[in-house]
Amino acid sequence: MIPVSVSEILQVVGGRLLHGTPAGTVTSVVTDSRKAAENTLFVAISGENADGHAFVEKAFAQGAVCALVEREVEISLNHPVIFVENTVRAMGALAQLVMKRLCVPTVGITGSVGKTTTRDMTHAVLSAKFNTLKNKNNFNNEIGVPLTVFEADETITAAVIEMGMDNFGEIDRLSAIVQPNAAIVTNIGMSHIERLGSQENIYRAKSELFANTKKDGVVILNGDDKILMAHKDEISQKVITVGVKNPTADFTASDIKAEEDSVTFRFSGLGHEFKVELPVPGEHNVSDALLACAAGIYFGVPDAKIAEALQKFTLTGMRMDIIRCGSITVINDCYNAAPASVSAALSVLSKRRDRKVAVLGDIAALGAYSYNAHRELGAEVTKNGIDLLITVGENARFIAEGAFENGMDSMNIISVDTVEEIYPYLSSSIKENDVVLVKASRVMGLERVTEFLKNNF
Repeated sequence: MIPVSVSEILQVVGGRLLHGTPAGTVTSVVTDSRKAAENTLFVAISGENADGHAFVEKAFAQGAVCALVEREVEISLNHPVIFVENTVRAMGALAQLVMKRLCVPTVGITGSVGKTTTRDMTHAVLSAKFNTLKNKNNFNNEIGVPLTVFEADETITAAVIEMGMDNFGEIDRLSAIVQPNAAIVTNIGMSHIERLGSQENIYRAKSELFANTKKDGVVILNGDDKILMAHKDEISQKVITVGVKNPTADFTASDIKAEEDSVTFRFSGLGHEFKVELPVPGEHNVSDALLACAAGIYFGVPDAKIAEALQKFTLTGMRMDIIRCGSITVINDCYNAAPASVSAALSVLSKRRDRKVAVLGDIAALGAYSYNAHRELGAEVTKNGIDLLITVGENARFIAEGAFENGMDSMNIISVDTVEEIYPYLSSSIKENDVVLVKASRVMGLERVTEFLKNNF
């Protein structure tokens, strides 16, 4: 971490000293007292399962030099304890200071689908030129983004930060921390439509990113997304577009060839042209790769280095993870789901030559759109020639309905309510050489299905 003094922290978070004196220097920040060490700032967060305020003294005992709290705590040690109204927001204010001191080329990424893949591809591309920081795992919220920033030290020369959201204002707060030189929006889909009400509102929430993007920076948009294109001219920064289907985009993909485990295409635009070989399945990944290529070009990464970086790219766990389980193949894509990502996953499955099995669970946060969205995916199941459909969850039953109404034999459709109910059907229905796609929203916990298949086939 870029070192920050305790006195500076007290000032930047607008806090009040409850204990001790503002002495010492912080070189790491944790929200888990078990990870506290010498020169650590411990941030006490009240969570669903535990209250960090109960562990302040433990953090100090392990070497923490300071603590942020949002209520009074009793401690026997005379260490600085800073009171703030909201420890999460205070952590964000500190992260903003660290980012300003870091002062490196930074990419901020948001969107409905493909954020993490785009983040990882962009990180791979920029790492061909820079020592590049990125979020770990799903650290893309108001706790995760600051913790990511705190991982940076003086050796970091660029950053790629993914930002997620559930409601208005969150992207604004996250991007205020990051203040990126380049903003990437992957698309405007259906995720969070239950809370936000419409895709236009989803765009409004995502576009908060632009207000905190450097005025002399760039906004990189998916030119195939109609909503993004409808608002393109409202953006004050320079805009670069990429497109698979949009021939007027600044950068385009042609000669797309999708194989079982890879996809290739020709990248071209604005004087650049080179072949991209992605060692991951699915044509949907081409859009994410285009965005990463555009970011690389903007920050001066040579074309050959971009192509080389993407050729070595690997997906984050539980995202199109191809696993060989005995005599069957599992496509583990159960980290999260939206209608567009399920459709893309079904397309990947359709490219397989062996018998195709789709294990699909509920897609969350669709609100009034849930019924139609799930039924439409049933039609996608039939269109992609899936041989066996197993649905898990109340809403996923509508996928089954849609598949049946579009011609799938009822003998090849199984619907259950819980993950535990699926195991006997998997044992009796999965055959040698089957390819099994596992896909649902994170709340469904379908990674348990993947583990069952790994342990029993």
